[in-house]
Amino acid sequence: MIGIRIKLILFTSMLVIVIGILSCLFFLSHAKRQQGEALKSFGTSLVLLLAQDNEIKHALHSLQPAFLDAPIQRIRELDREDEIGYLRVSSGWAVMFEEKASWLTVDMREIPATMDSPKPTIIPSRMVWTRGGSRTVGEKPRTSEEPRHCCITLDSGEEFCDFVTPIFEKRTFSEEEFAAQILGEGGVAEGEIQPILGFVQIGLSHRKLSERIHKIIWQSIIPLGLCIVFGGICITFFLTRYIVSPLRHMADITLDIAKGNFSRTVDIHSRDEMGQLSVNFNQMTRSLRALCDEKEKIMTQLRDHINSLCHANKELKDAQERLLRSEKLAVVGKLASGVGHELRNPLGAIRNALFILKKNSAYPGMSTDPHKANHLLEIIGKETERSIKIVNDLLGFSRTGKPTVFPAKIHSILESSLSRLRMPEKVNTVMHLEDSLPPVLVDANQIEQVFMNLIQNACDAMPTGGLLTIRAQREGGDFLTITFTDTGCGIPDDKKNLIFDPLFTTKPKGLGLGLAVSSSIIQRHGGYIDVASKEGAGATFIVKLPVAASQRSEAAVSSLQK
Repeated sequence: MIGIRIKLILFTSMLVIVIGILSCLFFLSHAKRQQGEALKSFGTSLVLLLAQDNEIKHALHSLQPAFLDAPIQRIRELDREDEIGYLRVSSGWAVMFEEKASWLTVDMREIPATMDSPKPTIIPSRMVWTRGGSRTVGEKPRTSEEPRHCCITLDSGEEFCDFVTPIFEKRTFSEEEFAAQILGEGGVAEGEIQPILGFVQIGLSHRKLSERIHKIIWQSIIPLGLCIVFGGICITFFLTRYIVSPLRHMADITLDIAKGNFSRTVDIHSRDEMGQLSVNFNQMTRSLRALCDEKEKIMTQLRDHINSLCHANKELKDAQERLLRSEKLAVVGKLASGVGHELRNPLGAIRNALFILKKNSAYPGMSTDPHKANHLLEIIGKETERSIKIVNDLLGFSRTGKPTVFPAKIHSILESSLSRLRMPEKVNTVMHLEDSLPPVLVDANQIEQVFMNLIQNACDAMPTGGLLTIRAQREGGDFLTITFTDTGCGIPDDKKNLIFDPLFTTKPKGLGLGLAVSSSIIQRHGGYIDVASKEGAGATFIVKLPVAASQRSEAAVSSLQK
């Protein structure tokens, strides 16, 4: 991760470098423009100096090149840096003098000579005062004395700034013109075109200009740029140290505060934003310390309340255990009373039947009626089965085993349940089973016990006979629905929510454990059992069992077996 100090240094350094480069480019452009103007001014001064020299004019007028030596020597003395590459003085039709610098390797014939007449210019009208009053002198053409300059490049690649100016003939005044001017009787014909005697052409080399520019670059611009960059970087380091160091100090203190050490404070006493930030930071630290102290007090009180609640919870749990033991004892007592009451009748009948059989067998001479003996034995067997059912219901309620589930067909389970029961003659049974019902994932023995309890309850609800309808159909994708509908007396609304409670029964004989055991078995299989009934219109018990479809995983099977 790049720190804020590195980011600030990089950003400020780049900004300083850009500013330094732009400053150097600005000074370089200004230096080039200044040197160019100086070169132009120097060339203009040289050609004008030669063009206005009377010796030059006399030499051209008299066609005597010897008179050119002194003026040209003065020009050479002015050229201290050897900038003049070539110099040429020409009359209107021939070159009177030309020379080139010793370092120039080209022939003078390659340098174009300018001997064209300059174009006349118009000077504006002006007022001339005479004795007779003022008069206006009209516009007359006059040849410009301003030198012309241009840049030329030779075949060798050498560049020159070429300056050319005409040399006008020296004007003389006659005595009459002078007197008329003094007396104010007439003006001098200043608008006349002066004849051109020749031209002066000087070429200044760009080499010296480039050398001066390079010298300025290396001696002024580059040191200035380096000073700007170095100074900016130094200022950047100072600013980063002034700004980032307090922030880093605050970051270290923040880590200590995060560890819980609220005694650390920031010692920055400046009057800027950093000082204000340190004051706010210290105030925040004090607020956090106060909040933590308050939190510790609250946590201490909370721990005391938790200990009190734990003690109260322990006492409540002990009370619940005592209440549960009392309820268990009450249930055991109720169960024992019910079992004793239910078992008393069949055991009494068995005892009476055995007493009669024993009494008849005690007198050998006394004949025993076979029909009566068979009836007594039938009573013994029936009451014995009844006693066994009571005991089985009691054991099934107290020890319902874990189901061992396997895919089974619902047709087989229903047929097995019906075959194990003795159906009354007055009760008709009708089954409506859909074709191609999927197998169910159940423990067949336990589900048979449930179906037997529901069928037996339906038969008990129709003592005078009736119709028992059994339906099996698939609803949804994961469950198979089996309904048992009878035409008996039905179940009152105030007792529908109690029929699945243990020890609840509406029969004159029975413990009320059948439906409780059935509900427990169905729940262990992951299914549902419910009842829909109206008093006097029969009852319908609805059982939903999970389908053993191919998409059900072995994990689901193992979870049902737990």
